[in-house]
Amino acid sequence: MEVKGKICLVLSLFVAVCLVSATVSLARSERDPVGVCKLKCEEIRGAKQDEKQECKQTCERYHQDKQRREREGGQGKERGHTGGGSGAGSGQYNIVFADIERELREMVGKCHQSCQGSKGEQENPECFRTCMEQYSPEQGKRRGGGGGDTRSRQMGRQSGREFGKGQQLNNPYVFEDHHFTARLESEQGSVRVLQKFTDRSELFQGIGKYRVAILEAEPQTFVIPNHWDADSLLFVAKGEGTISLINTDSRQNHNIKRGDVFRVPAGISAYLINRHANEKLVLAKILHSISVPGELQTFVGVGAGNPESSFFNAFSNEILQAAFDIDRESLETLFGQQKQEQGMFKKATEEQIRAMSGKEESRTWPFGESKGPYNIYKNKPSVQNDYGNLHEVDSNDYPDLRDINVAFSLFNITQGSMAGPFYNTKTTTVFVVADGVGQFEMACPHLSEQTGGVIDTVPSYEKVSSQLRRGTVVVIPAGHPIVMEASGEQNLEVIGFGLNSDQNEWFPLAGRDNVMSQWEDEAMELTFGVPANEVQKVIQKQNKKLFFKGPVRRGRAFA
Repeated sequence: MEVKGKICLVLSLFVAVCLVSATVSLARSERDPVGVCKLKCEEIRGAKQDEKQECKQTCERYHQDKQRREREGGQGKERGHTGGGSGAGSGQYNIVFADIERELREMVGKCHQSCQGSKGEQENPECFRTCMEQYSPEQGKRRGGGGGDTRSRQMGRQSGREFGKGQQLNNPYVFEDHHFTARLESEQGSVRVLQKFTDRSELFQGIGKYRVAILEAEPQTFVIPNHWDADSLLFVAKGEGTISLINTDSRQNHNIKRGDVFRVPAGISAYLINRHANEKLVLAKILHSISVPGELQTFVGVGAGNPESSFFNAFSNEILQAAFDIDRESLETLFGQQKQEQGMFKKATEEQIRAMSGKEESRTWPFGESKGPYNIYKNKPSVQNDYGNLHEVDSNDYPDLRDINVAFSLFNITQGSMAGPFYNTKTTTVFVVADGVGQFEMACPHLSEQTGGVIDTVPSYEKVSSQLRRGTVVVIPAGHPIVMEASGEQNLEVIGFGLNSDQNEWFPLAGRDNVMSQWEDEAMELTFGVPANEVQKVIQKQNKKLFFKGPVRRGRAFA
């Protein structure tokens, strides 16, 4: 029943969009809007015949309602509206139907953008449908709220314009599963890459060169040699393996385990093996593109199974025969047939795993000094108490981070607890949820500017919020205060990639060492308008740092 309800919801939304399109067309021609709408119903991918029929019936109901609104257009003027036109077939809307058209078009446009393309529903129909389902409750709430109450609209902005299950309208800061694209995928593993930040919003121009990727490899799986046109910073979120970096006259083999941070320079050929017999290997990556900003390419020489998947096969046979000094038959044997199982991920035998995951090997390396992976658990947490802990790694700990201007952090928030509010001075942080369930809130001036209409003489902020679950990606710009909260059932583990991290500091806004505790008494009195000792009683009461008992542990049900 729930699935059926969702399909009906999507069909209803689609009908509304169809009618908007059909009525606009009618204003330009004499085409029948109901007929146009019914034709659109036939074009819905995945819909059953009875669902298409229901869609067509809804077309008729919508059209009847539109005609009724047009007949009442004159009365609309008396109620303060502009009216829908007095002549039959004028094709004009009254103000109510025009608002619905505008909102629907905005909704469809945002879903197109979210699903990576101007034809989002055709390119990724599941993404488009999910997006429409999420947006729809907000549209219904707006239409049901009367539309003319300015104070109600202001309250909607202050509440963050929340919708669905902890999601939010007009929220470019949160990325979910459908924002990833599988670049390499087989039964043994996958590499999924997040869409470009700048495709989602112009607010992310400062981090346009960076991309997020997730690699997952099943137990005892080999990832064949390949290279990327981007510097990669890897974090081992789960499992253990061995990674080998290849140069013309050297090779580095490194055993990696959970908590390791490791850099692979752009253009370096690498292969990887999950040496565990039962556990999946999961790597979270931040990639820094070096050619076209935000564009990534993977290069595979041989082994992917399909001859077209080898860059060698882009060259003519004569060129390859000359390059390798071999005959045509030998060339076909190596590059032409590739009878191995297809894909980048291949099942390895225990003997092969033992041979490649033995003693670590390192020779002279042309890219400066490299000490292998850096494990974040090597040192004590920078902040730790009963409610969570924070591990941090910067270029002082791991010099390889300096080349790509990235810092690393790992938050482990105890169930029912929270981290923050705090903010970073210079770093835009990309958070990737590694495990657990929770939610976050952020104070954002950008959305407030987009929805406020009138420019205020004082700044205003809008709450950005969303649920957090494994795989969710959240972007927090520099200076934006944020709070992350774990559910009452399990801990929340969040990976943080700090982009453009030179000389960054993070400042707590509550608890021990919060920035307000450093204010002079006179500054407190002038700012708060009350005696300084009263301010100090409030801002100094919390004696923990960064991690606190969350609303759940204080008695509030988790959203």
